[in-house]
Amino acid sequence: MEDYFSAVRKMEQTVMFPSILQGVPLEWQDSTPEADSSGKDLYDYYKLLKSIKLMVEGGLVPLDNQNPEVATRLREQEEKERQNLEGYFYYHASSLYRVLAQLTRRAIAVTSKYNEIMGQINQGEIHLG
Repeated sequence: MEDYFSAVRKMEQTVMFPSILQGVPLEWQDSTPEADSSGKDLYDYYKLLKSIKLMVEGGLVPLDNQNPEVATRLREQEEKERQNLEGYFYYHASSLYRVLAQLTRRAIAVTSKYNEIMGQINQGEIHLG
């Protein structure tokens, strides 16, 4: 989790002009795009990564303040989880780890591409209209 927070903090400190990221597709370093890269640009990922960081730092919304259908499903899930706490813990911890690892890679990709774009702007290769 610390890697994720570190990558997003670095992204926030680096990206001074987020609008530059609009329309720029996410390119993966290993050239194998992840399944969820459905037409989002770097600006979308920038906003998503920041909002997830805020939610994780601030905690989840209490069940009483959520959509009633979602709250009902969460209560049902909690009841099932009580029956096998250890199994659910490992399942959710490993899922959380995988999600945070993907989000960390995305924060690093956003930061890297922003730095690349700014380098091109500074060298006069790209002109902002």
